[in-house]
Amino acid sequence: MNIIVVGTAGSGKSTFTLNFSDYLRRKGYLVGTVNLDPASPPIYQTEWDIRKFVKAEEVMEQFNLGVNGALLKSVEIAQQHITKLIPDAEYVIIDTPGQMELFLYSNFGENVVESLNGFSTCIFIVDSTRVSTPENFISIIAQSAVVSLRLSIPTLTVFNKCDITEIPDLNEVKRRIGEEEGVLAELMEKLVEFVEYTTLPYRLIRMSSITSAGFDDVFSALNELFCACGDIS
Repeated sequence: MNIIVVGTAGSGKSTFTLNFSDYLRRKGYLVGTVNLDPASPPIYQTEWDIRKFVKAEEVMEQFNLGVNGALLKSVEIAQQHITKLIPDAEYVIIDTPGQMELFLYSNFGENVVESLNGFSTCIFIVDSTRVSTPENFISIIAQSAVVSLRLSIPTLTVFNKCDITEIPDLNEVKRRIGEEEGVLAELMEKLVEFVEYTTLPYRLIRMSSITSAGFDDVFSALNELFCACGDIS
């Protein structure tokens, strides 16, 4: 199974890759990790690092670009080396750039998915500290639906940092939206329909990338995506 890890900057993607790969190895699986962020060296040990081929800081200097321009150019160069970065393992965890839009809104993400063999799925990691209001919660749900649409693979929505904060209950969010008035409330009510395009109606998964709490739920849900016996499938 190929697991593509997507999320906003600071959501905990790299920490998840580090600790979830160790979790799978302790279960006896052969695991490979891939770093696709040309701007950041991985915090985990990996033999498959895009920075072996392109580094954003060097691209910035070579092409006289600013930070954003260098990142876009780096992703363009990185696509030439995708096939060299996919290891042969039972589970391959692919850590994507901190700037989520680099992976999703160029053809980089699509090309990575097309280069993979076997089952491929995406974990969309949500920073639970950023979903304290109905507005933020609904915007995250919309993002999850967009991730699934852009990559065209099953996408599991997972709330990280459960060790330091609580996330709102989905029914409570819907109730609070129903009490709001005005154009914003109407917009949020329509966006609630995006819930049906995520895995949230089946299971709300909470975890901590740091403490590994909830990893059993993540592992179970990942396998259910491809198993007719599971709720999520």
